[in-house]
Amino acid sequence: MNTVKKSSAVITALVLLITSLLSLNAYAANNLRYFERGVLTDGTNTAYYIIDKDNRVLYLSGDGVTTARTPDYPSAAEGPFAGRTDVTRIVIAEGVGRIGDYVFANMTAVDTLEIQSNLLSSESNMSAKAMIGCTGLRNIQGDNALLSTNVMLEVIKGAVNIASANWLSLVTNGINLIKTGVNGDNSLDDEIVAAMINDYIMTGEEIYLGNLDQTIASYEERVANPCYYNNEYHHNYQHFVSTAPTCTAGGEDMYICQTCNHTYLVPTEALGHSYEQSVMFEPTCTKKGVMEYTCTRCGDSEYHAIPAKGHTEGEWVVSKEPSKTGVGSIELHCAECDGIISTVRYSYTVGINQNANTVSALKAKYENTAQKIRITRNGTELSSSARVGTGCVITYVSSSDSTKIQEISTVILYGDVNGDGLINSADHSLMYGDAFSDKNVIDKSSAFFTAADMNGDGVIDGFDYFLQDGIISGGRNFDQYVLYK
Repeated sequence: MNTVKKSSAVITALVLLITSLLSLNAYAANNLRYFERGVLTDGTNTAYYIIDKDNRVLYLSGDGVTTARTPDYPSAAEGPFAGRTDVTRIVIAEGVGRIGDYVFANMTAVDTLEIQSNLLSSESNMSAKAMIGCTGLRNIQGDNALLSTNVMLEVIKGAVNIASANWLSLVTNGINLIKTGVNGDNSLDDEIVAAMINDYIMTGEEIYLGNLDQTIASYEERVANPCYYNNEYHHNYQHFVSTAPTCTAGGEDMYICQTCNHTYLVPTEALGHSYEQSVMFEPTCTKKGVMEYTCTRCGDSEYHAIPAKGHTEGEWVVSKEPSKTGVGSIELHCAECDGIISTVRYSYTVGINQNANTVSALKAKYENTAQKIRITRNGTELSSSARVGTGCVITYVSSSDSTKIQEISTVILYGDVNGDGLINSADHSLMYGDAFSDKNVIDKSSAFFTAADMNGDGVIDGFDYFLQDGIISGGRNFDQYVLYK
C-alpha cells in the first residue's frame, strides 16, 4: 500500500515537473518578461513598486502628483520584502519623499542602491533602519548630495552592520560611490517604469504576469495580428459615424482597421442647439419686447423677453404758465414716444438787479443747504462770471442728488429783450422796431416778449418803449419784482 502511494507521488511530481517545463518553454519561446507590482501604504501615504524579475531590479516610485511616503514597519522580519533574494538592485525614483523603517530589511542579495529622489533634502529623509540586514550592499549611486548629509551614511552603516564609520572608511571597506544619479542598469527605462507603476500600462512585449496562460495567450494574440510589429500596433483605422449626434443626444463614432478589422467605438457629445434670433415684438419705452430663438438644425424655439428701452430725455414743455398768483408746471417729454417722464414746478424769476446779475451773484442769492442751481442759456451752462438775463433758465436741484430736479424757472429781466443781461441801446432798438414799426421781431410766445411787454397789457407799444427808456436813462424807476402778466 505504501509502495502504491510512493509511486503515485512520484508520478504526480513528474507531471508537475513536465507542466512546469512546458510553461517555461512557452515563456522562453514567447520571450515574455515578468513583473511583480504592488503598493506600500498606511492608508494615507502611498508608494508604488515594481520588480523586474528578469533584471532583478526593484523600482519604488510615486504617482507623479503627490510625494510618495512608505509606512514604517514594526520589525525587520515584517518588512514588505524581508528576506527576498531575487532582487540585486533597488532604484528609488523621483517623487519618493521618505523611506520608512525596515522597508528593504534583510534583502541580502542587493548589491546596488540607486537614489533618484529628493530623499536627502532637509524636508524628507530615509530611515536609518530602512536597509538593515542588506549585507551585500556595495554600490551607492546618486548625485553629489549623497556626500552632503549623514542620512545616507547612517542607512549604509545599518545595512552592512558597521557600528561607526564615515564616508572615507566606508569607501576603504568596499562601498563604491557612483556620483551620477542616472539609471544605468540596462533594464527598463524610467518612463516605462513610471507608466507601469502609476498607470499600469502594458508596453511592447513587457507584460505583467498575472496568470501565465492568460499572459501567453494575450501575447500570441498580439503577434498573430498583421498590424502588430516592432512591439506595437500599427492599425489603419477608417472613421465611420455609427450614430449621428443630435442637438440633445450624443452619438457614436466607429473606427475600423482596414487591415485587421479591429473595431472600437467612441461616444460623441450632443451638438447643442444652434439658435438664430429674430425680434417678434419690438420693445417700447415702457413695454418689453419678445425675441425668438430658432434652432437651425432641429427647429426648436425659445422665447425671451427684451427689456423695455426706457424713456429718452427730450424737451421740457410748459404745461401751465406761471401767473401773478401762482407757479405753473413744466413736463419733461420722452424723445421717442413723447410720454411724460417727469413734471416739476415752473416759474418766472423776476427781480434781478441788472447791476448784480452774474451767475455767482444768483447762486449766492438762491442756493442753500437744501437746493443748488444750474443756470443755462440756450442749453449751455454759464460760467460763474457770466451775466444772467432774459431767457436764461435756472434749474433747481436737490443738494444731495443733482439728478433730482425740483423746479425750473425762466429769467425775466424787464427791458432786456436780447437776453444778454444788460438793458441798453441794443434792446431799445429791438423795442422800437416792434413798438412803432410793427416788425414783430420779438416772438410773442417767448420770455423776451414778456420782458418787452413791460406794463403787461399783452402788446409791445410806446408805453413799453417809454418804460424801457426810463431804465436806460436812469430818469425813472421801474419795479423789476412784479410779474406783469
